[in-house]
Amino acid sequence: MSDISFQQFEKQLRQLLNSLSAEDADARLTSITLELPGQSFPVMPDTGSSCFYWARPQKQRCLVATGEVIRLVEQGVERFDHLQQQFEQLQHHWLHIGDHHPEDPLAFFCYAFDPDEHMTGWWSGLPNSCVIVPKILLDYTCGHCFVTFTADAESLHGETLVDQWMLTFTALMNAVQTPADSCDAQPLQRSEVFPQDHQWIARVEQAVADIRRSDLNKVVLSRRIRVEGESAFSAAQLMTRLIQRYPGCTLFAARVDGVMLVAATPERLVSLHNGELKCDAMAGTVAANEIPDERMVKYEHLPVVHTIEQILAPLCEQLEIPDKPQLLQLHGLQHIWTPIHASVKSDVALLKLVAALHPTPAVSGVPDHVAREWLMQNDDHQRGWYCGGFGWMSSGGEGHASVMLRCALLQGNRAELFAGAGITAYSDPHSEFRETELKLQTILDLL
Repeated sequence: MSDISFQQFEKQLRQLLNSLSAEDADARLTSITLELPGQSFPVMPDTGSSCFYWARPQKQRCLVATGEVIRLVEQGVERFDHLQQQFEQLQHHWLHIGDHHPEDPLAFFCYAFDPDEHMTGWWSGLPNSCVIVPKILLDYTCGHCFVTFTADAESLHGETLVDQWMLTFTALMNAVQTPADSCDAQPLQRSEVFPQDHQWIARVEQAVADIRRSDLNKVVLSRRIRVEGESAFSAAQLMTRLIQRYPGCTLFAARVDGVMLVAATPERLVSLHNGELKCDAMAGTVAANEIPDERMVKYEHLPVVHTIEQILAPLCEQLEIPDKPQLLQLHGLQHIWTPIHASVKSDVALLKLVAALHPTPAVSGVPDHVAREWLMQNDDHQRGWYCGGFGWMSSGGEGHASVMLRCALLQGNRAELFAGAGITAYSDPHSEFRETELKLQTILDLL
């Protein structure tokens, strides 16, 4: 943007702010949205401050946010219900003015796999589950760009609010139009593996044995590795490479309370727009040059489809599920995939769907309560937000939620990576180990 454009933009912002009536100014939150013409697809800003970056490059959609106006935090089995109740209270006292946007995404959310987990290790300091309303949100959709400024009631009356907004906005716009500095490939060293390779393989063997003699049909085991490079990793550069290699994935990055997380997930948990639901049933992964066998489809994938169908049926008016799954091809991998569509009942909001669907059998197991009990007794690995989820919500309670897969926590020259595999009665432990290595390579290749 030119200096003249910035001046015009600031003038519009001040005019809209000054147009608020006394009654409007009493709203708990006020958001002003302005269209910003002539923008290109935004890159991830290289910043040390709190930020969110959500992108679906193939769909030409990207959200970039910075700052926090309000944060809702919950933990425990009723965390989604409590977050939904708090968000609904915000909705009743949330004023939104300015240019019209069809979806007005205004809040981001993240949550851990385990509702009761106290975040430790590299996850330390992060909330178990949270909804965050950013100060400034940039929404790029197929060449159209909207900017939303949000303030609480106290900040709204401050004399310097627009000056602060414009200062942050100018820095953000400069950052999202400046490609990340390229850096040469560097050698990586695995400094920590948990559990050790032989221990994980033994755990798979134990799971297969228990599945064959109990009510457990499937359980998902995960691994964690830590790698170190010779220099600091750049989240912005990693995101640039992910966009180039995985444009069909949902890409996500967040800096929350000093923790930097980057993810590239092929799996949408659920999206909700104008009452229409989309959901990905995804389980079963092979290399790009392999063909999944029928046992993988029958014992690993179809239980996921059937479980999601049972969960969604009471929440939907119509439910459309293909008879046969497809193969979703990504760089180096193929996932067995069944896309699900439905029309939801009028009282169903996004977080209600997230509460019902999480965790899917693709990240926990079948039956869910039996798989979770097995994991509690046999798996001492704390997942944090891995296998949990992330997404965004509009002020009307619709939006998009993805499963947190293929993710990396970055800290200086160290990175912590996660991968998992679904174990059934017919699993071969060494094949499952190779599958997790393929999944880890998604991020490793780009670091």
